[in-house]
Amino acid sequence: MMVSHFSPAMLVAQLFQHVRQGLHDVRTTERVDGPSARHFRARQIQAVLNLLPVVFLGNLVATFTIAVTFWDLFGPWLMIAWVAVSVLSLWAFDRGWRGFIRGAARPLAPARALRWITAHAGLYALAWGALPAAAFPLTTHHGELLIAPVLVGMMCAGGLILSPIPAAAAAYVVGIAVTSVVALQRSSYDNNLSLLTLLAAYTLTVLAVSWLTARTFFSRLRGEAESDRQRQLIDLLLKDFEEHASDWLWEVSVGGRLRHVSSRLAQSFGLAPERLMAQSFTELLSAMLPPGQPEARILFNELVTHLHLGRPFRELELPVVVNGKQRWWSLMAKPLFDERGRAAGWRGVGSDVTDARHARDELARLANVDALTGLANRYSFGNELARVCELAAESGQRCALMYLDLDNFKSINDSLGHAVGDQLLRCVADRLRVCVSVGDLVARLGGDEFAVLTWQTTSESAVSELAERILVALAAPCQLREVRVEVRASIGLALAPRDGLDPQALQQCADLALYAAKGAGRNTFRFFSPPMADSARARARLQQELGVALAEEQFEVFFQPQVALSTGGVVAFEALVRWQHAERGLISPSEFVPVAEETGQIVSLGTWVLKQACLAATTWPAALRVAVNLSAVQFRSQTIVNIVDQVLADTGLDPARLELEITESALIEDHDGARATLMALRSRGVRVALDDFGTGYSSLAYLRRFPMDQLKIDGMFVRSLVQDSDAQAVVTAIISLARALRLETTAEGVENQAQWDLLTAMGCDLVQGYLASRPMPGGDIPAYLARFPLSLG
Repeated sequence: MMVSHFSPAMLVAQLFQHVRQGLHDVRTTERVDGPSARHFRARQIQAVLNLLPVVFLGNLVATFTIAVTFWDLFGPWLMIAWVAVSVLSLWAFDRGWRGFIRGAARPLAPARALRWITAHAGLYALAWGALPAAAFPLTTHHGELLIAPVLVGMMCAGGLILSPIPAAAAAYVVGIAVTSVVALQRSSYDNNLSLLTLLAAYTLTVLAVSWLTARTFFSRLRGEAESDRQRQLIDLLLKDFEEHASDWLWEVSVGGRLRHVSSRLAQSFGLAPERLMAQSFTELLSAMLPPGQPEARILFNELVTHLHLGRPFRELELPVVVNGKQRWWSLMAKPLFDERGRAAGWRGVGSDVTDARHARDELARLANVDALTGLANRYSFGNELARVCELAAESGQRCALMYLDLDNFKSINDSLGHAVGDQLLRCVADRLRVCVSVGDLVARLGGDEFAVLTWQTTSESAVSELAERILVALAAPCQLREVRVEVRASIGLALAPRDGLDPQALQQCADLALYAAKGAGRNTFRFFSPPMADSARARARLQQELGVALAEEQFEVFFQPQVALSTGGVVAFEALVRWQHAERGLISPSEFVPVAEETGQIVSLGTWVLKQACLAATTWPAALRVAVNLSAVQFRSQTIVNIVDQVLADTGLDPARLELEITESALIEDHDGARATLMALRSRGVRVALDDFGTGYSSLAYLRRFPMDQLKIDGMFVRSLVQDSDAQAVVTAIISLARALRLETTAEGVENQAQWDLLTAMGCDLVQGYLASRPMPGGDIPAYLARFPLSLG
């Protein structure tokens, strides 16, 4: 345990630092105060000169008192000389010190002025105190009693009077103190040391008081300078505001007349400044009101009421006529009060909001129209759907609701830019208009979501034809600027009254049908059917049960081996999660993983799987790796690297034995962030594999941009490998590409010997599939390894 202590040297250094800081507070230099330093020096001198008459009177009394008392002791000529020096020096100081000051409006003084004044003060103190000091040891007890208070009074008065110039005050006080010390030393007092100690204490007290007074003086000086600077800045900003801003300032007196008319205000009123100053503010506005508009008079009366009652107001819009054209002004103001709290007029800001007013009117007109496409917007669509459903409930009229969502709009918008995306939306809107019948409502609900409400086409077959017509129309490429874009769409359909008459229920049915169309592979349409609602409810229930399953750890990790074709030995095991539901039994990952990704629960689930897989791997031979899948949601989580670090630390698994499998969807967004994550993982020794390679449109770009260790060939190609020459060409190209990039390849879904042999001939490194083994619980791995050898390289 270390004990901190202060050495004497440290204490001296701290004391010296405090002294330096104290001197800094009462000293002005160009480095500290900039251009204001010369003005501050002049103010210091002026503060002392203002007190010189009082000093002169007090000094005159003290000087003549001393002279009369000790006239006989020193003789007339010495006393006359001393009195002359004492009195005339003050007059000379007044004349000389004033000569240092230059300028009247803003007086200035050089740095040498303070040095001269300091020297004058010190010499004056020595000269004045010399005679009392000489008389002290020679005089009687009554004379000593006179000299002591006079010297003390001179010291105190001089220190305070000269405190605006701290150096001069210190020189003066020290000068008086020196003469007093000389007097005491020449005296015959036995307790001389005690008197010297008291004198020293008193001198330090006077110096401290002088320093405190000086600091207050300088604080006020700098505060006034800062206030003046702020005032000048405000004046400058107000002037610039009046000259260049679109708004204008107005201020009226208690009588209601304008006090100041800027060029901007005169320009806004379209009148000469003299005319504006001749009438009251309310009279000017009353004369400018547009005729024949009762609303204008009502707004003007509201303004007058505010002014009469003394209430502040803001954003009061008033129509006026300026140079024959109607304008709209927005006025705001607050009342002014004098120092006694009495009303002193008004000050406010006026703005010409004509363009904003016209824009608001235009917005009100376009409240029911989507600005980008010209279609009906969500608000208009909701009102029309409510009206149609109400009509259908009353008369039995049928209608069809169609929800349409572009399948690949996000990738187009992200890769080609928002400008191209906006053009595409307008192109889609134009094609939808052509497809529907006259009187049908086409709306853009937001983003790439559209809706069609038709009561012209209501039978299921006719609605199917309309949906097919829309899909065909949208399938044709769109030529946007210099880019040719292909877009697809998914459509959900609901019919009224068959699927309901409540607007919200009908929209929910169309939305569920749209979800089903996307699940069916997109670029298609689906009608709503009751099982879709059952599926949605089941999906919602699955979300709730998934949270319980995570808390109770109802999941189990299975492992499927990856075998090296060159040796036939096991290289790694891939971890595959299974959900053993308490009531429904074993649930497929394809059913619950998408739900977990939508709700964000995949992060917790993935972390659990990662930890269980790493724990299991620690019981295997050291040559075996474990492969764990990361979903796109998991990978894009900002904490994934920290999670991997924590799991490796908790389990003690060598990072080189862990392989993380990611898909291209995890890399689509935030390329820089994805690359940084991959680099961080690989820097720890963790391997990275790109899963389902060959199914994405930009796989080659990912290989060039992102660091990888392995490519996993999608099982879609492997299943048709033996009988499909195209699949063989794709797999051969992938293996050649991986070899050129020094990447390992793993073929998924190998189920027969013919696939095994063909992949061996192509030069594939690893295989995974039912031919090697089905996924097995972790407890079965030792028995499996006992039957099959490990790959030794």
